[in-house]
Amino acid sequence: MLNSPEPRRASALRLIRFLRLVYAVPLGLAIAGVVGGFVLDYGWYIAAGSVGFSLAIMALTLGSVARSMRGNASPQSMRFVQQHGDRALAKIERLKTTGAQVNDAYVTELKLVVAPPDETAYRATARELIHPVRSAAYQPGTVVVVRHSPRYPGVVAVDADPPREWTQRPWQAGIIGEERTPEPEARLGNAVGRLAMTVVSTVVVAVALLVPIRDDVLGQLISPPDLFSAEDLRAGIAKLSAESERFEDLTVEPDQLRATIPGAYLSYRGGTVKRDSSGAGKPDKQFAANEVNFAAIPGLVASFGGDPADARVSVRREDVGITMTVRSANDGNRQLVADAQGVPALTADAFTENGFRQVAESLTKLSGRPEAYEAIIRADHVEFQVPGPGPGTSDDYDWYRGRLVEHRPSPIQPDPGAPLFALSELSPKALPAILAKVNERMPGFPRDKVSVALRQNDGTWSLTTSVQDEYGRGIEVTASPDGSTVAVMPTR
Repeated sequence: MLNSPEPRRASALRLIRFLRLVYAVPLGLAIAGVVGGFVLDYGWYIAAGSVGFSLAIMALTLGSVARSMRGNASPQSMRFVQQHGDRALAKIERLKTTGAQVNDAYVTELKLVVAPPDETAYRATARELIHPVRSAAYQPGTVVVVRHSPRYPGVVAVDADPPREWTQRPWQAGIIGEERTPEPEARLGNAVGRLAMTVVSTVVVAVALLVPIRDDVLGQLISPPDLFSAEDLRAGIAKLSAESERFEDLTVEPDQLRATIPGAYLSYRGGTVKRDSSGAGKPDKQFAANEVNFAAIPGLVASFGGDPADARVSVRREDVGITMTVRSANDGNRQLVADAQGVPALTADAFTENGFRQVAESLTKLSGRPEAYEAIIRADHVEFQVPGPGPGTSDDYDWYRGRLVEHRPSPIQPDPGAPLFALSELSPKALPAILAKVNERMPGFPRDKVSVALRQNDGTWSLTTSVQDEYGRGIEVTASPDGSTVAVMPTR
């Protein structure tokens, strides 16, 4: 006789199954953990993600076992038979494992002869999770109690806890009819529907879990700011300045700002500032935001060239003052240095007329001294020794290619009454003339090994360089400061 209509399941259980929450909740936790923890660096989301991954693996494993257990039967038919099916005796004809395993138990396929009390016996297949310890109870010829239903022909489930009266019934099969198999489920349509519902529910769960940090999600992942644009950078600096008036260093990246302040680290991403504790501060390295022209950074990044996404701009106080240095994240040898106002360091060649003119003007302007006791000139380094702030003292101003000018007291102070040379009388044409003579007399000599000194000898100022090749042969080239005369003398 047919079973009564399937009873209504609890609404909560139906909702959980319909929304696929068994899979959606762990997957949503895992996604929220990745986004909030590993991408946005919130520690508690890392913990949530770890739990989500563990539960997702467990749910997927159990789901795989459940699918293996029901074989070709639909989930609905298997649930109905297990809960509301009629009991019958069945004899095991043969068995084989499916390959699926949970711990030490194996999903085993049982070939049965099912003998309902009021129906013709028939053959069917059931699946059971069998531990090796219980394998003796499932050998061929063993009689077990099963559940089945005419509503779902061919769907058979072993009764895990049958009444005693059923276990004591004698086996009677009689004529065995044809084999019954479950009606095939519309797998493609159902699978697509279940997958779609799982995806939708997973997204809803993940979004709900990310609501507490929605500003970071929106600001960093969905519409991240471009901190190499003047407006977004200005907003980010304002947020950091609201946290601290003093900085020890500040790094600008395309999508975030990082700063060290007295006693803490700050980071700014997507409109949100985070603070982490740090050690003692360095007062001598601190600077205020209003000491730096941050508006110059977009122009410096553009001048640096390459992909802006690879650029990093660090702002810090060095011995030469506050510097802004643009570096490549992929090429540590590339950099562009500028001062606090965004004026880039010179990258000139001091042995060219224009290059030396630029370097000399820069050193003279920074030192405020139009005269020098001495000058040393190389292609990538120029040093002026100029009068210091006190009587009989001197300071060195050094330019290195691509770096800001360095200033320090001279290690060797001038003699009392030492003469001074008016730097305006040093012609930029004199240096190319000296280099030309070196190339003429010693072809191929590396120009980066040439060093020219401006000194007074016997009451006369001159530019002099001495060079020597690997065989000990050398020359000394002397030129007047205005470049009008150039003399060459062998040194061997």
